[in-house]
Amino acid sequence: MYVDKALSRLTRLPIRAGPAPGARPVQQSGGVGKGRFRAMQIIFDSLVRSSEIALLAVGLTMVYSVLRFPNFSHVEFAPLGAYLALFGTVSIGLPLWFSAILAVIVAGLAGIATDRIVFAKLRDRSPIMLMIAAFAAGLVIRQILRMFWGPSPKSYPTGLMEPLHILGGTVTPIQVVIILAALACLAIFHGLLTYTKLGIAMRAAADNANLAQASGIHTERVIRWVWFIGSAFAGLGGIFLGLDTQIAPMMGFGIIIPVFCAAILGGIGSPYGAILGAVIIGFAENVGLAINFSWLYSALGVANDGFVFMPSSYKPAIPFAFLILILLLRPQGLVGRRSK
Repeated sequence: MYVDKALSRLTRLPIRAGPAPGARPVQQSGGVGKGRFRAMQIIFDSLVRSSEIALLAVGLTMVYSVLRFPNFSHVEFAPLGAYLALFGTVSIGLPLWFSAILAVIVAGLAGIATDRIVFAKLRDRSPIMLMIAAFAAGLVIRQILRMFWGPSPKSYPTGLMEPLHILGGTVTPIQVVIILAALACLAIFHGLLTYTKLGIAMRAAADNANLAQASGIHTERVIRWVWFIGSAFAGLGGIFLGLDTQIAPMMGFGIIIPVFCAAILGGIGSPYGAILGAVIIGFAENVGLAINFSWLYSALGVANDGFVFMPSSYKPAIPFAFLILILLLRPQGLVGRRSK
């Protein structure tokens, strides 16, 4: 997955064989300038990664806050949204932005359908039973996607894009759109939770579903809205992942670790905690890969060439390390409430 991500980013960057005639050569020396370049590049990459994870983690923690079970099928709505947007753009010929909007809506409706078909009939069952059902539902969605679009990775027809150079870092226009669109969606979601009757009902159902029902809140209607918003966010996150990397049926399985780690790290059941956890995971992954561990090798007496970096294949271990640490120090998560 990470090799595909690197190759995908390379295909969007112009190939530079050298400075153009008459152009001023880029300064390659200078520790401060080079360090600032690396720092800004890490920030940009971390913001993009955090934006992708945050949308999925918020949707995941929303479902958990109301229904109280880990929905492992949630991440499969990411490739669903990505493939639907690809279908609208390539097969129907719709503009990518319009196809993405339709795909997000259909992903949200697919979430409601999944709840009506599977989970609504298991409301009174144990969380373990619901978790197994979620695994099964996720496998079904994944195999349906594989049946229609095949196992090979696919890409959106965005073409080559000139990267933007900001404060020494490099970011593509699509990555800028990903960051800004994610921020806008999360801001709208905050307004929904804070200033609307639906948001108040959602918070009441998350706090105590039985009391909310007794107070006149139609909890089943709230649950349908939770599934729609959560699955729509997952579909949007999948579109962003597909734009930044590639689309594949295993996309959901590939992001299940950072998404769950972000939700648990921030405090499972807390949307704002999920956002905070996603930011921490996004920065931890990129900072961890950028650290030069040659000092540690030298301290242990191990010979090295002065450049010892963590292999990208170890990247999934970074969220787990943060998760274990926070569970040991603060089991309820960073912003979660301690259970009584």
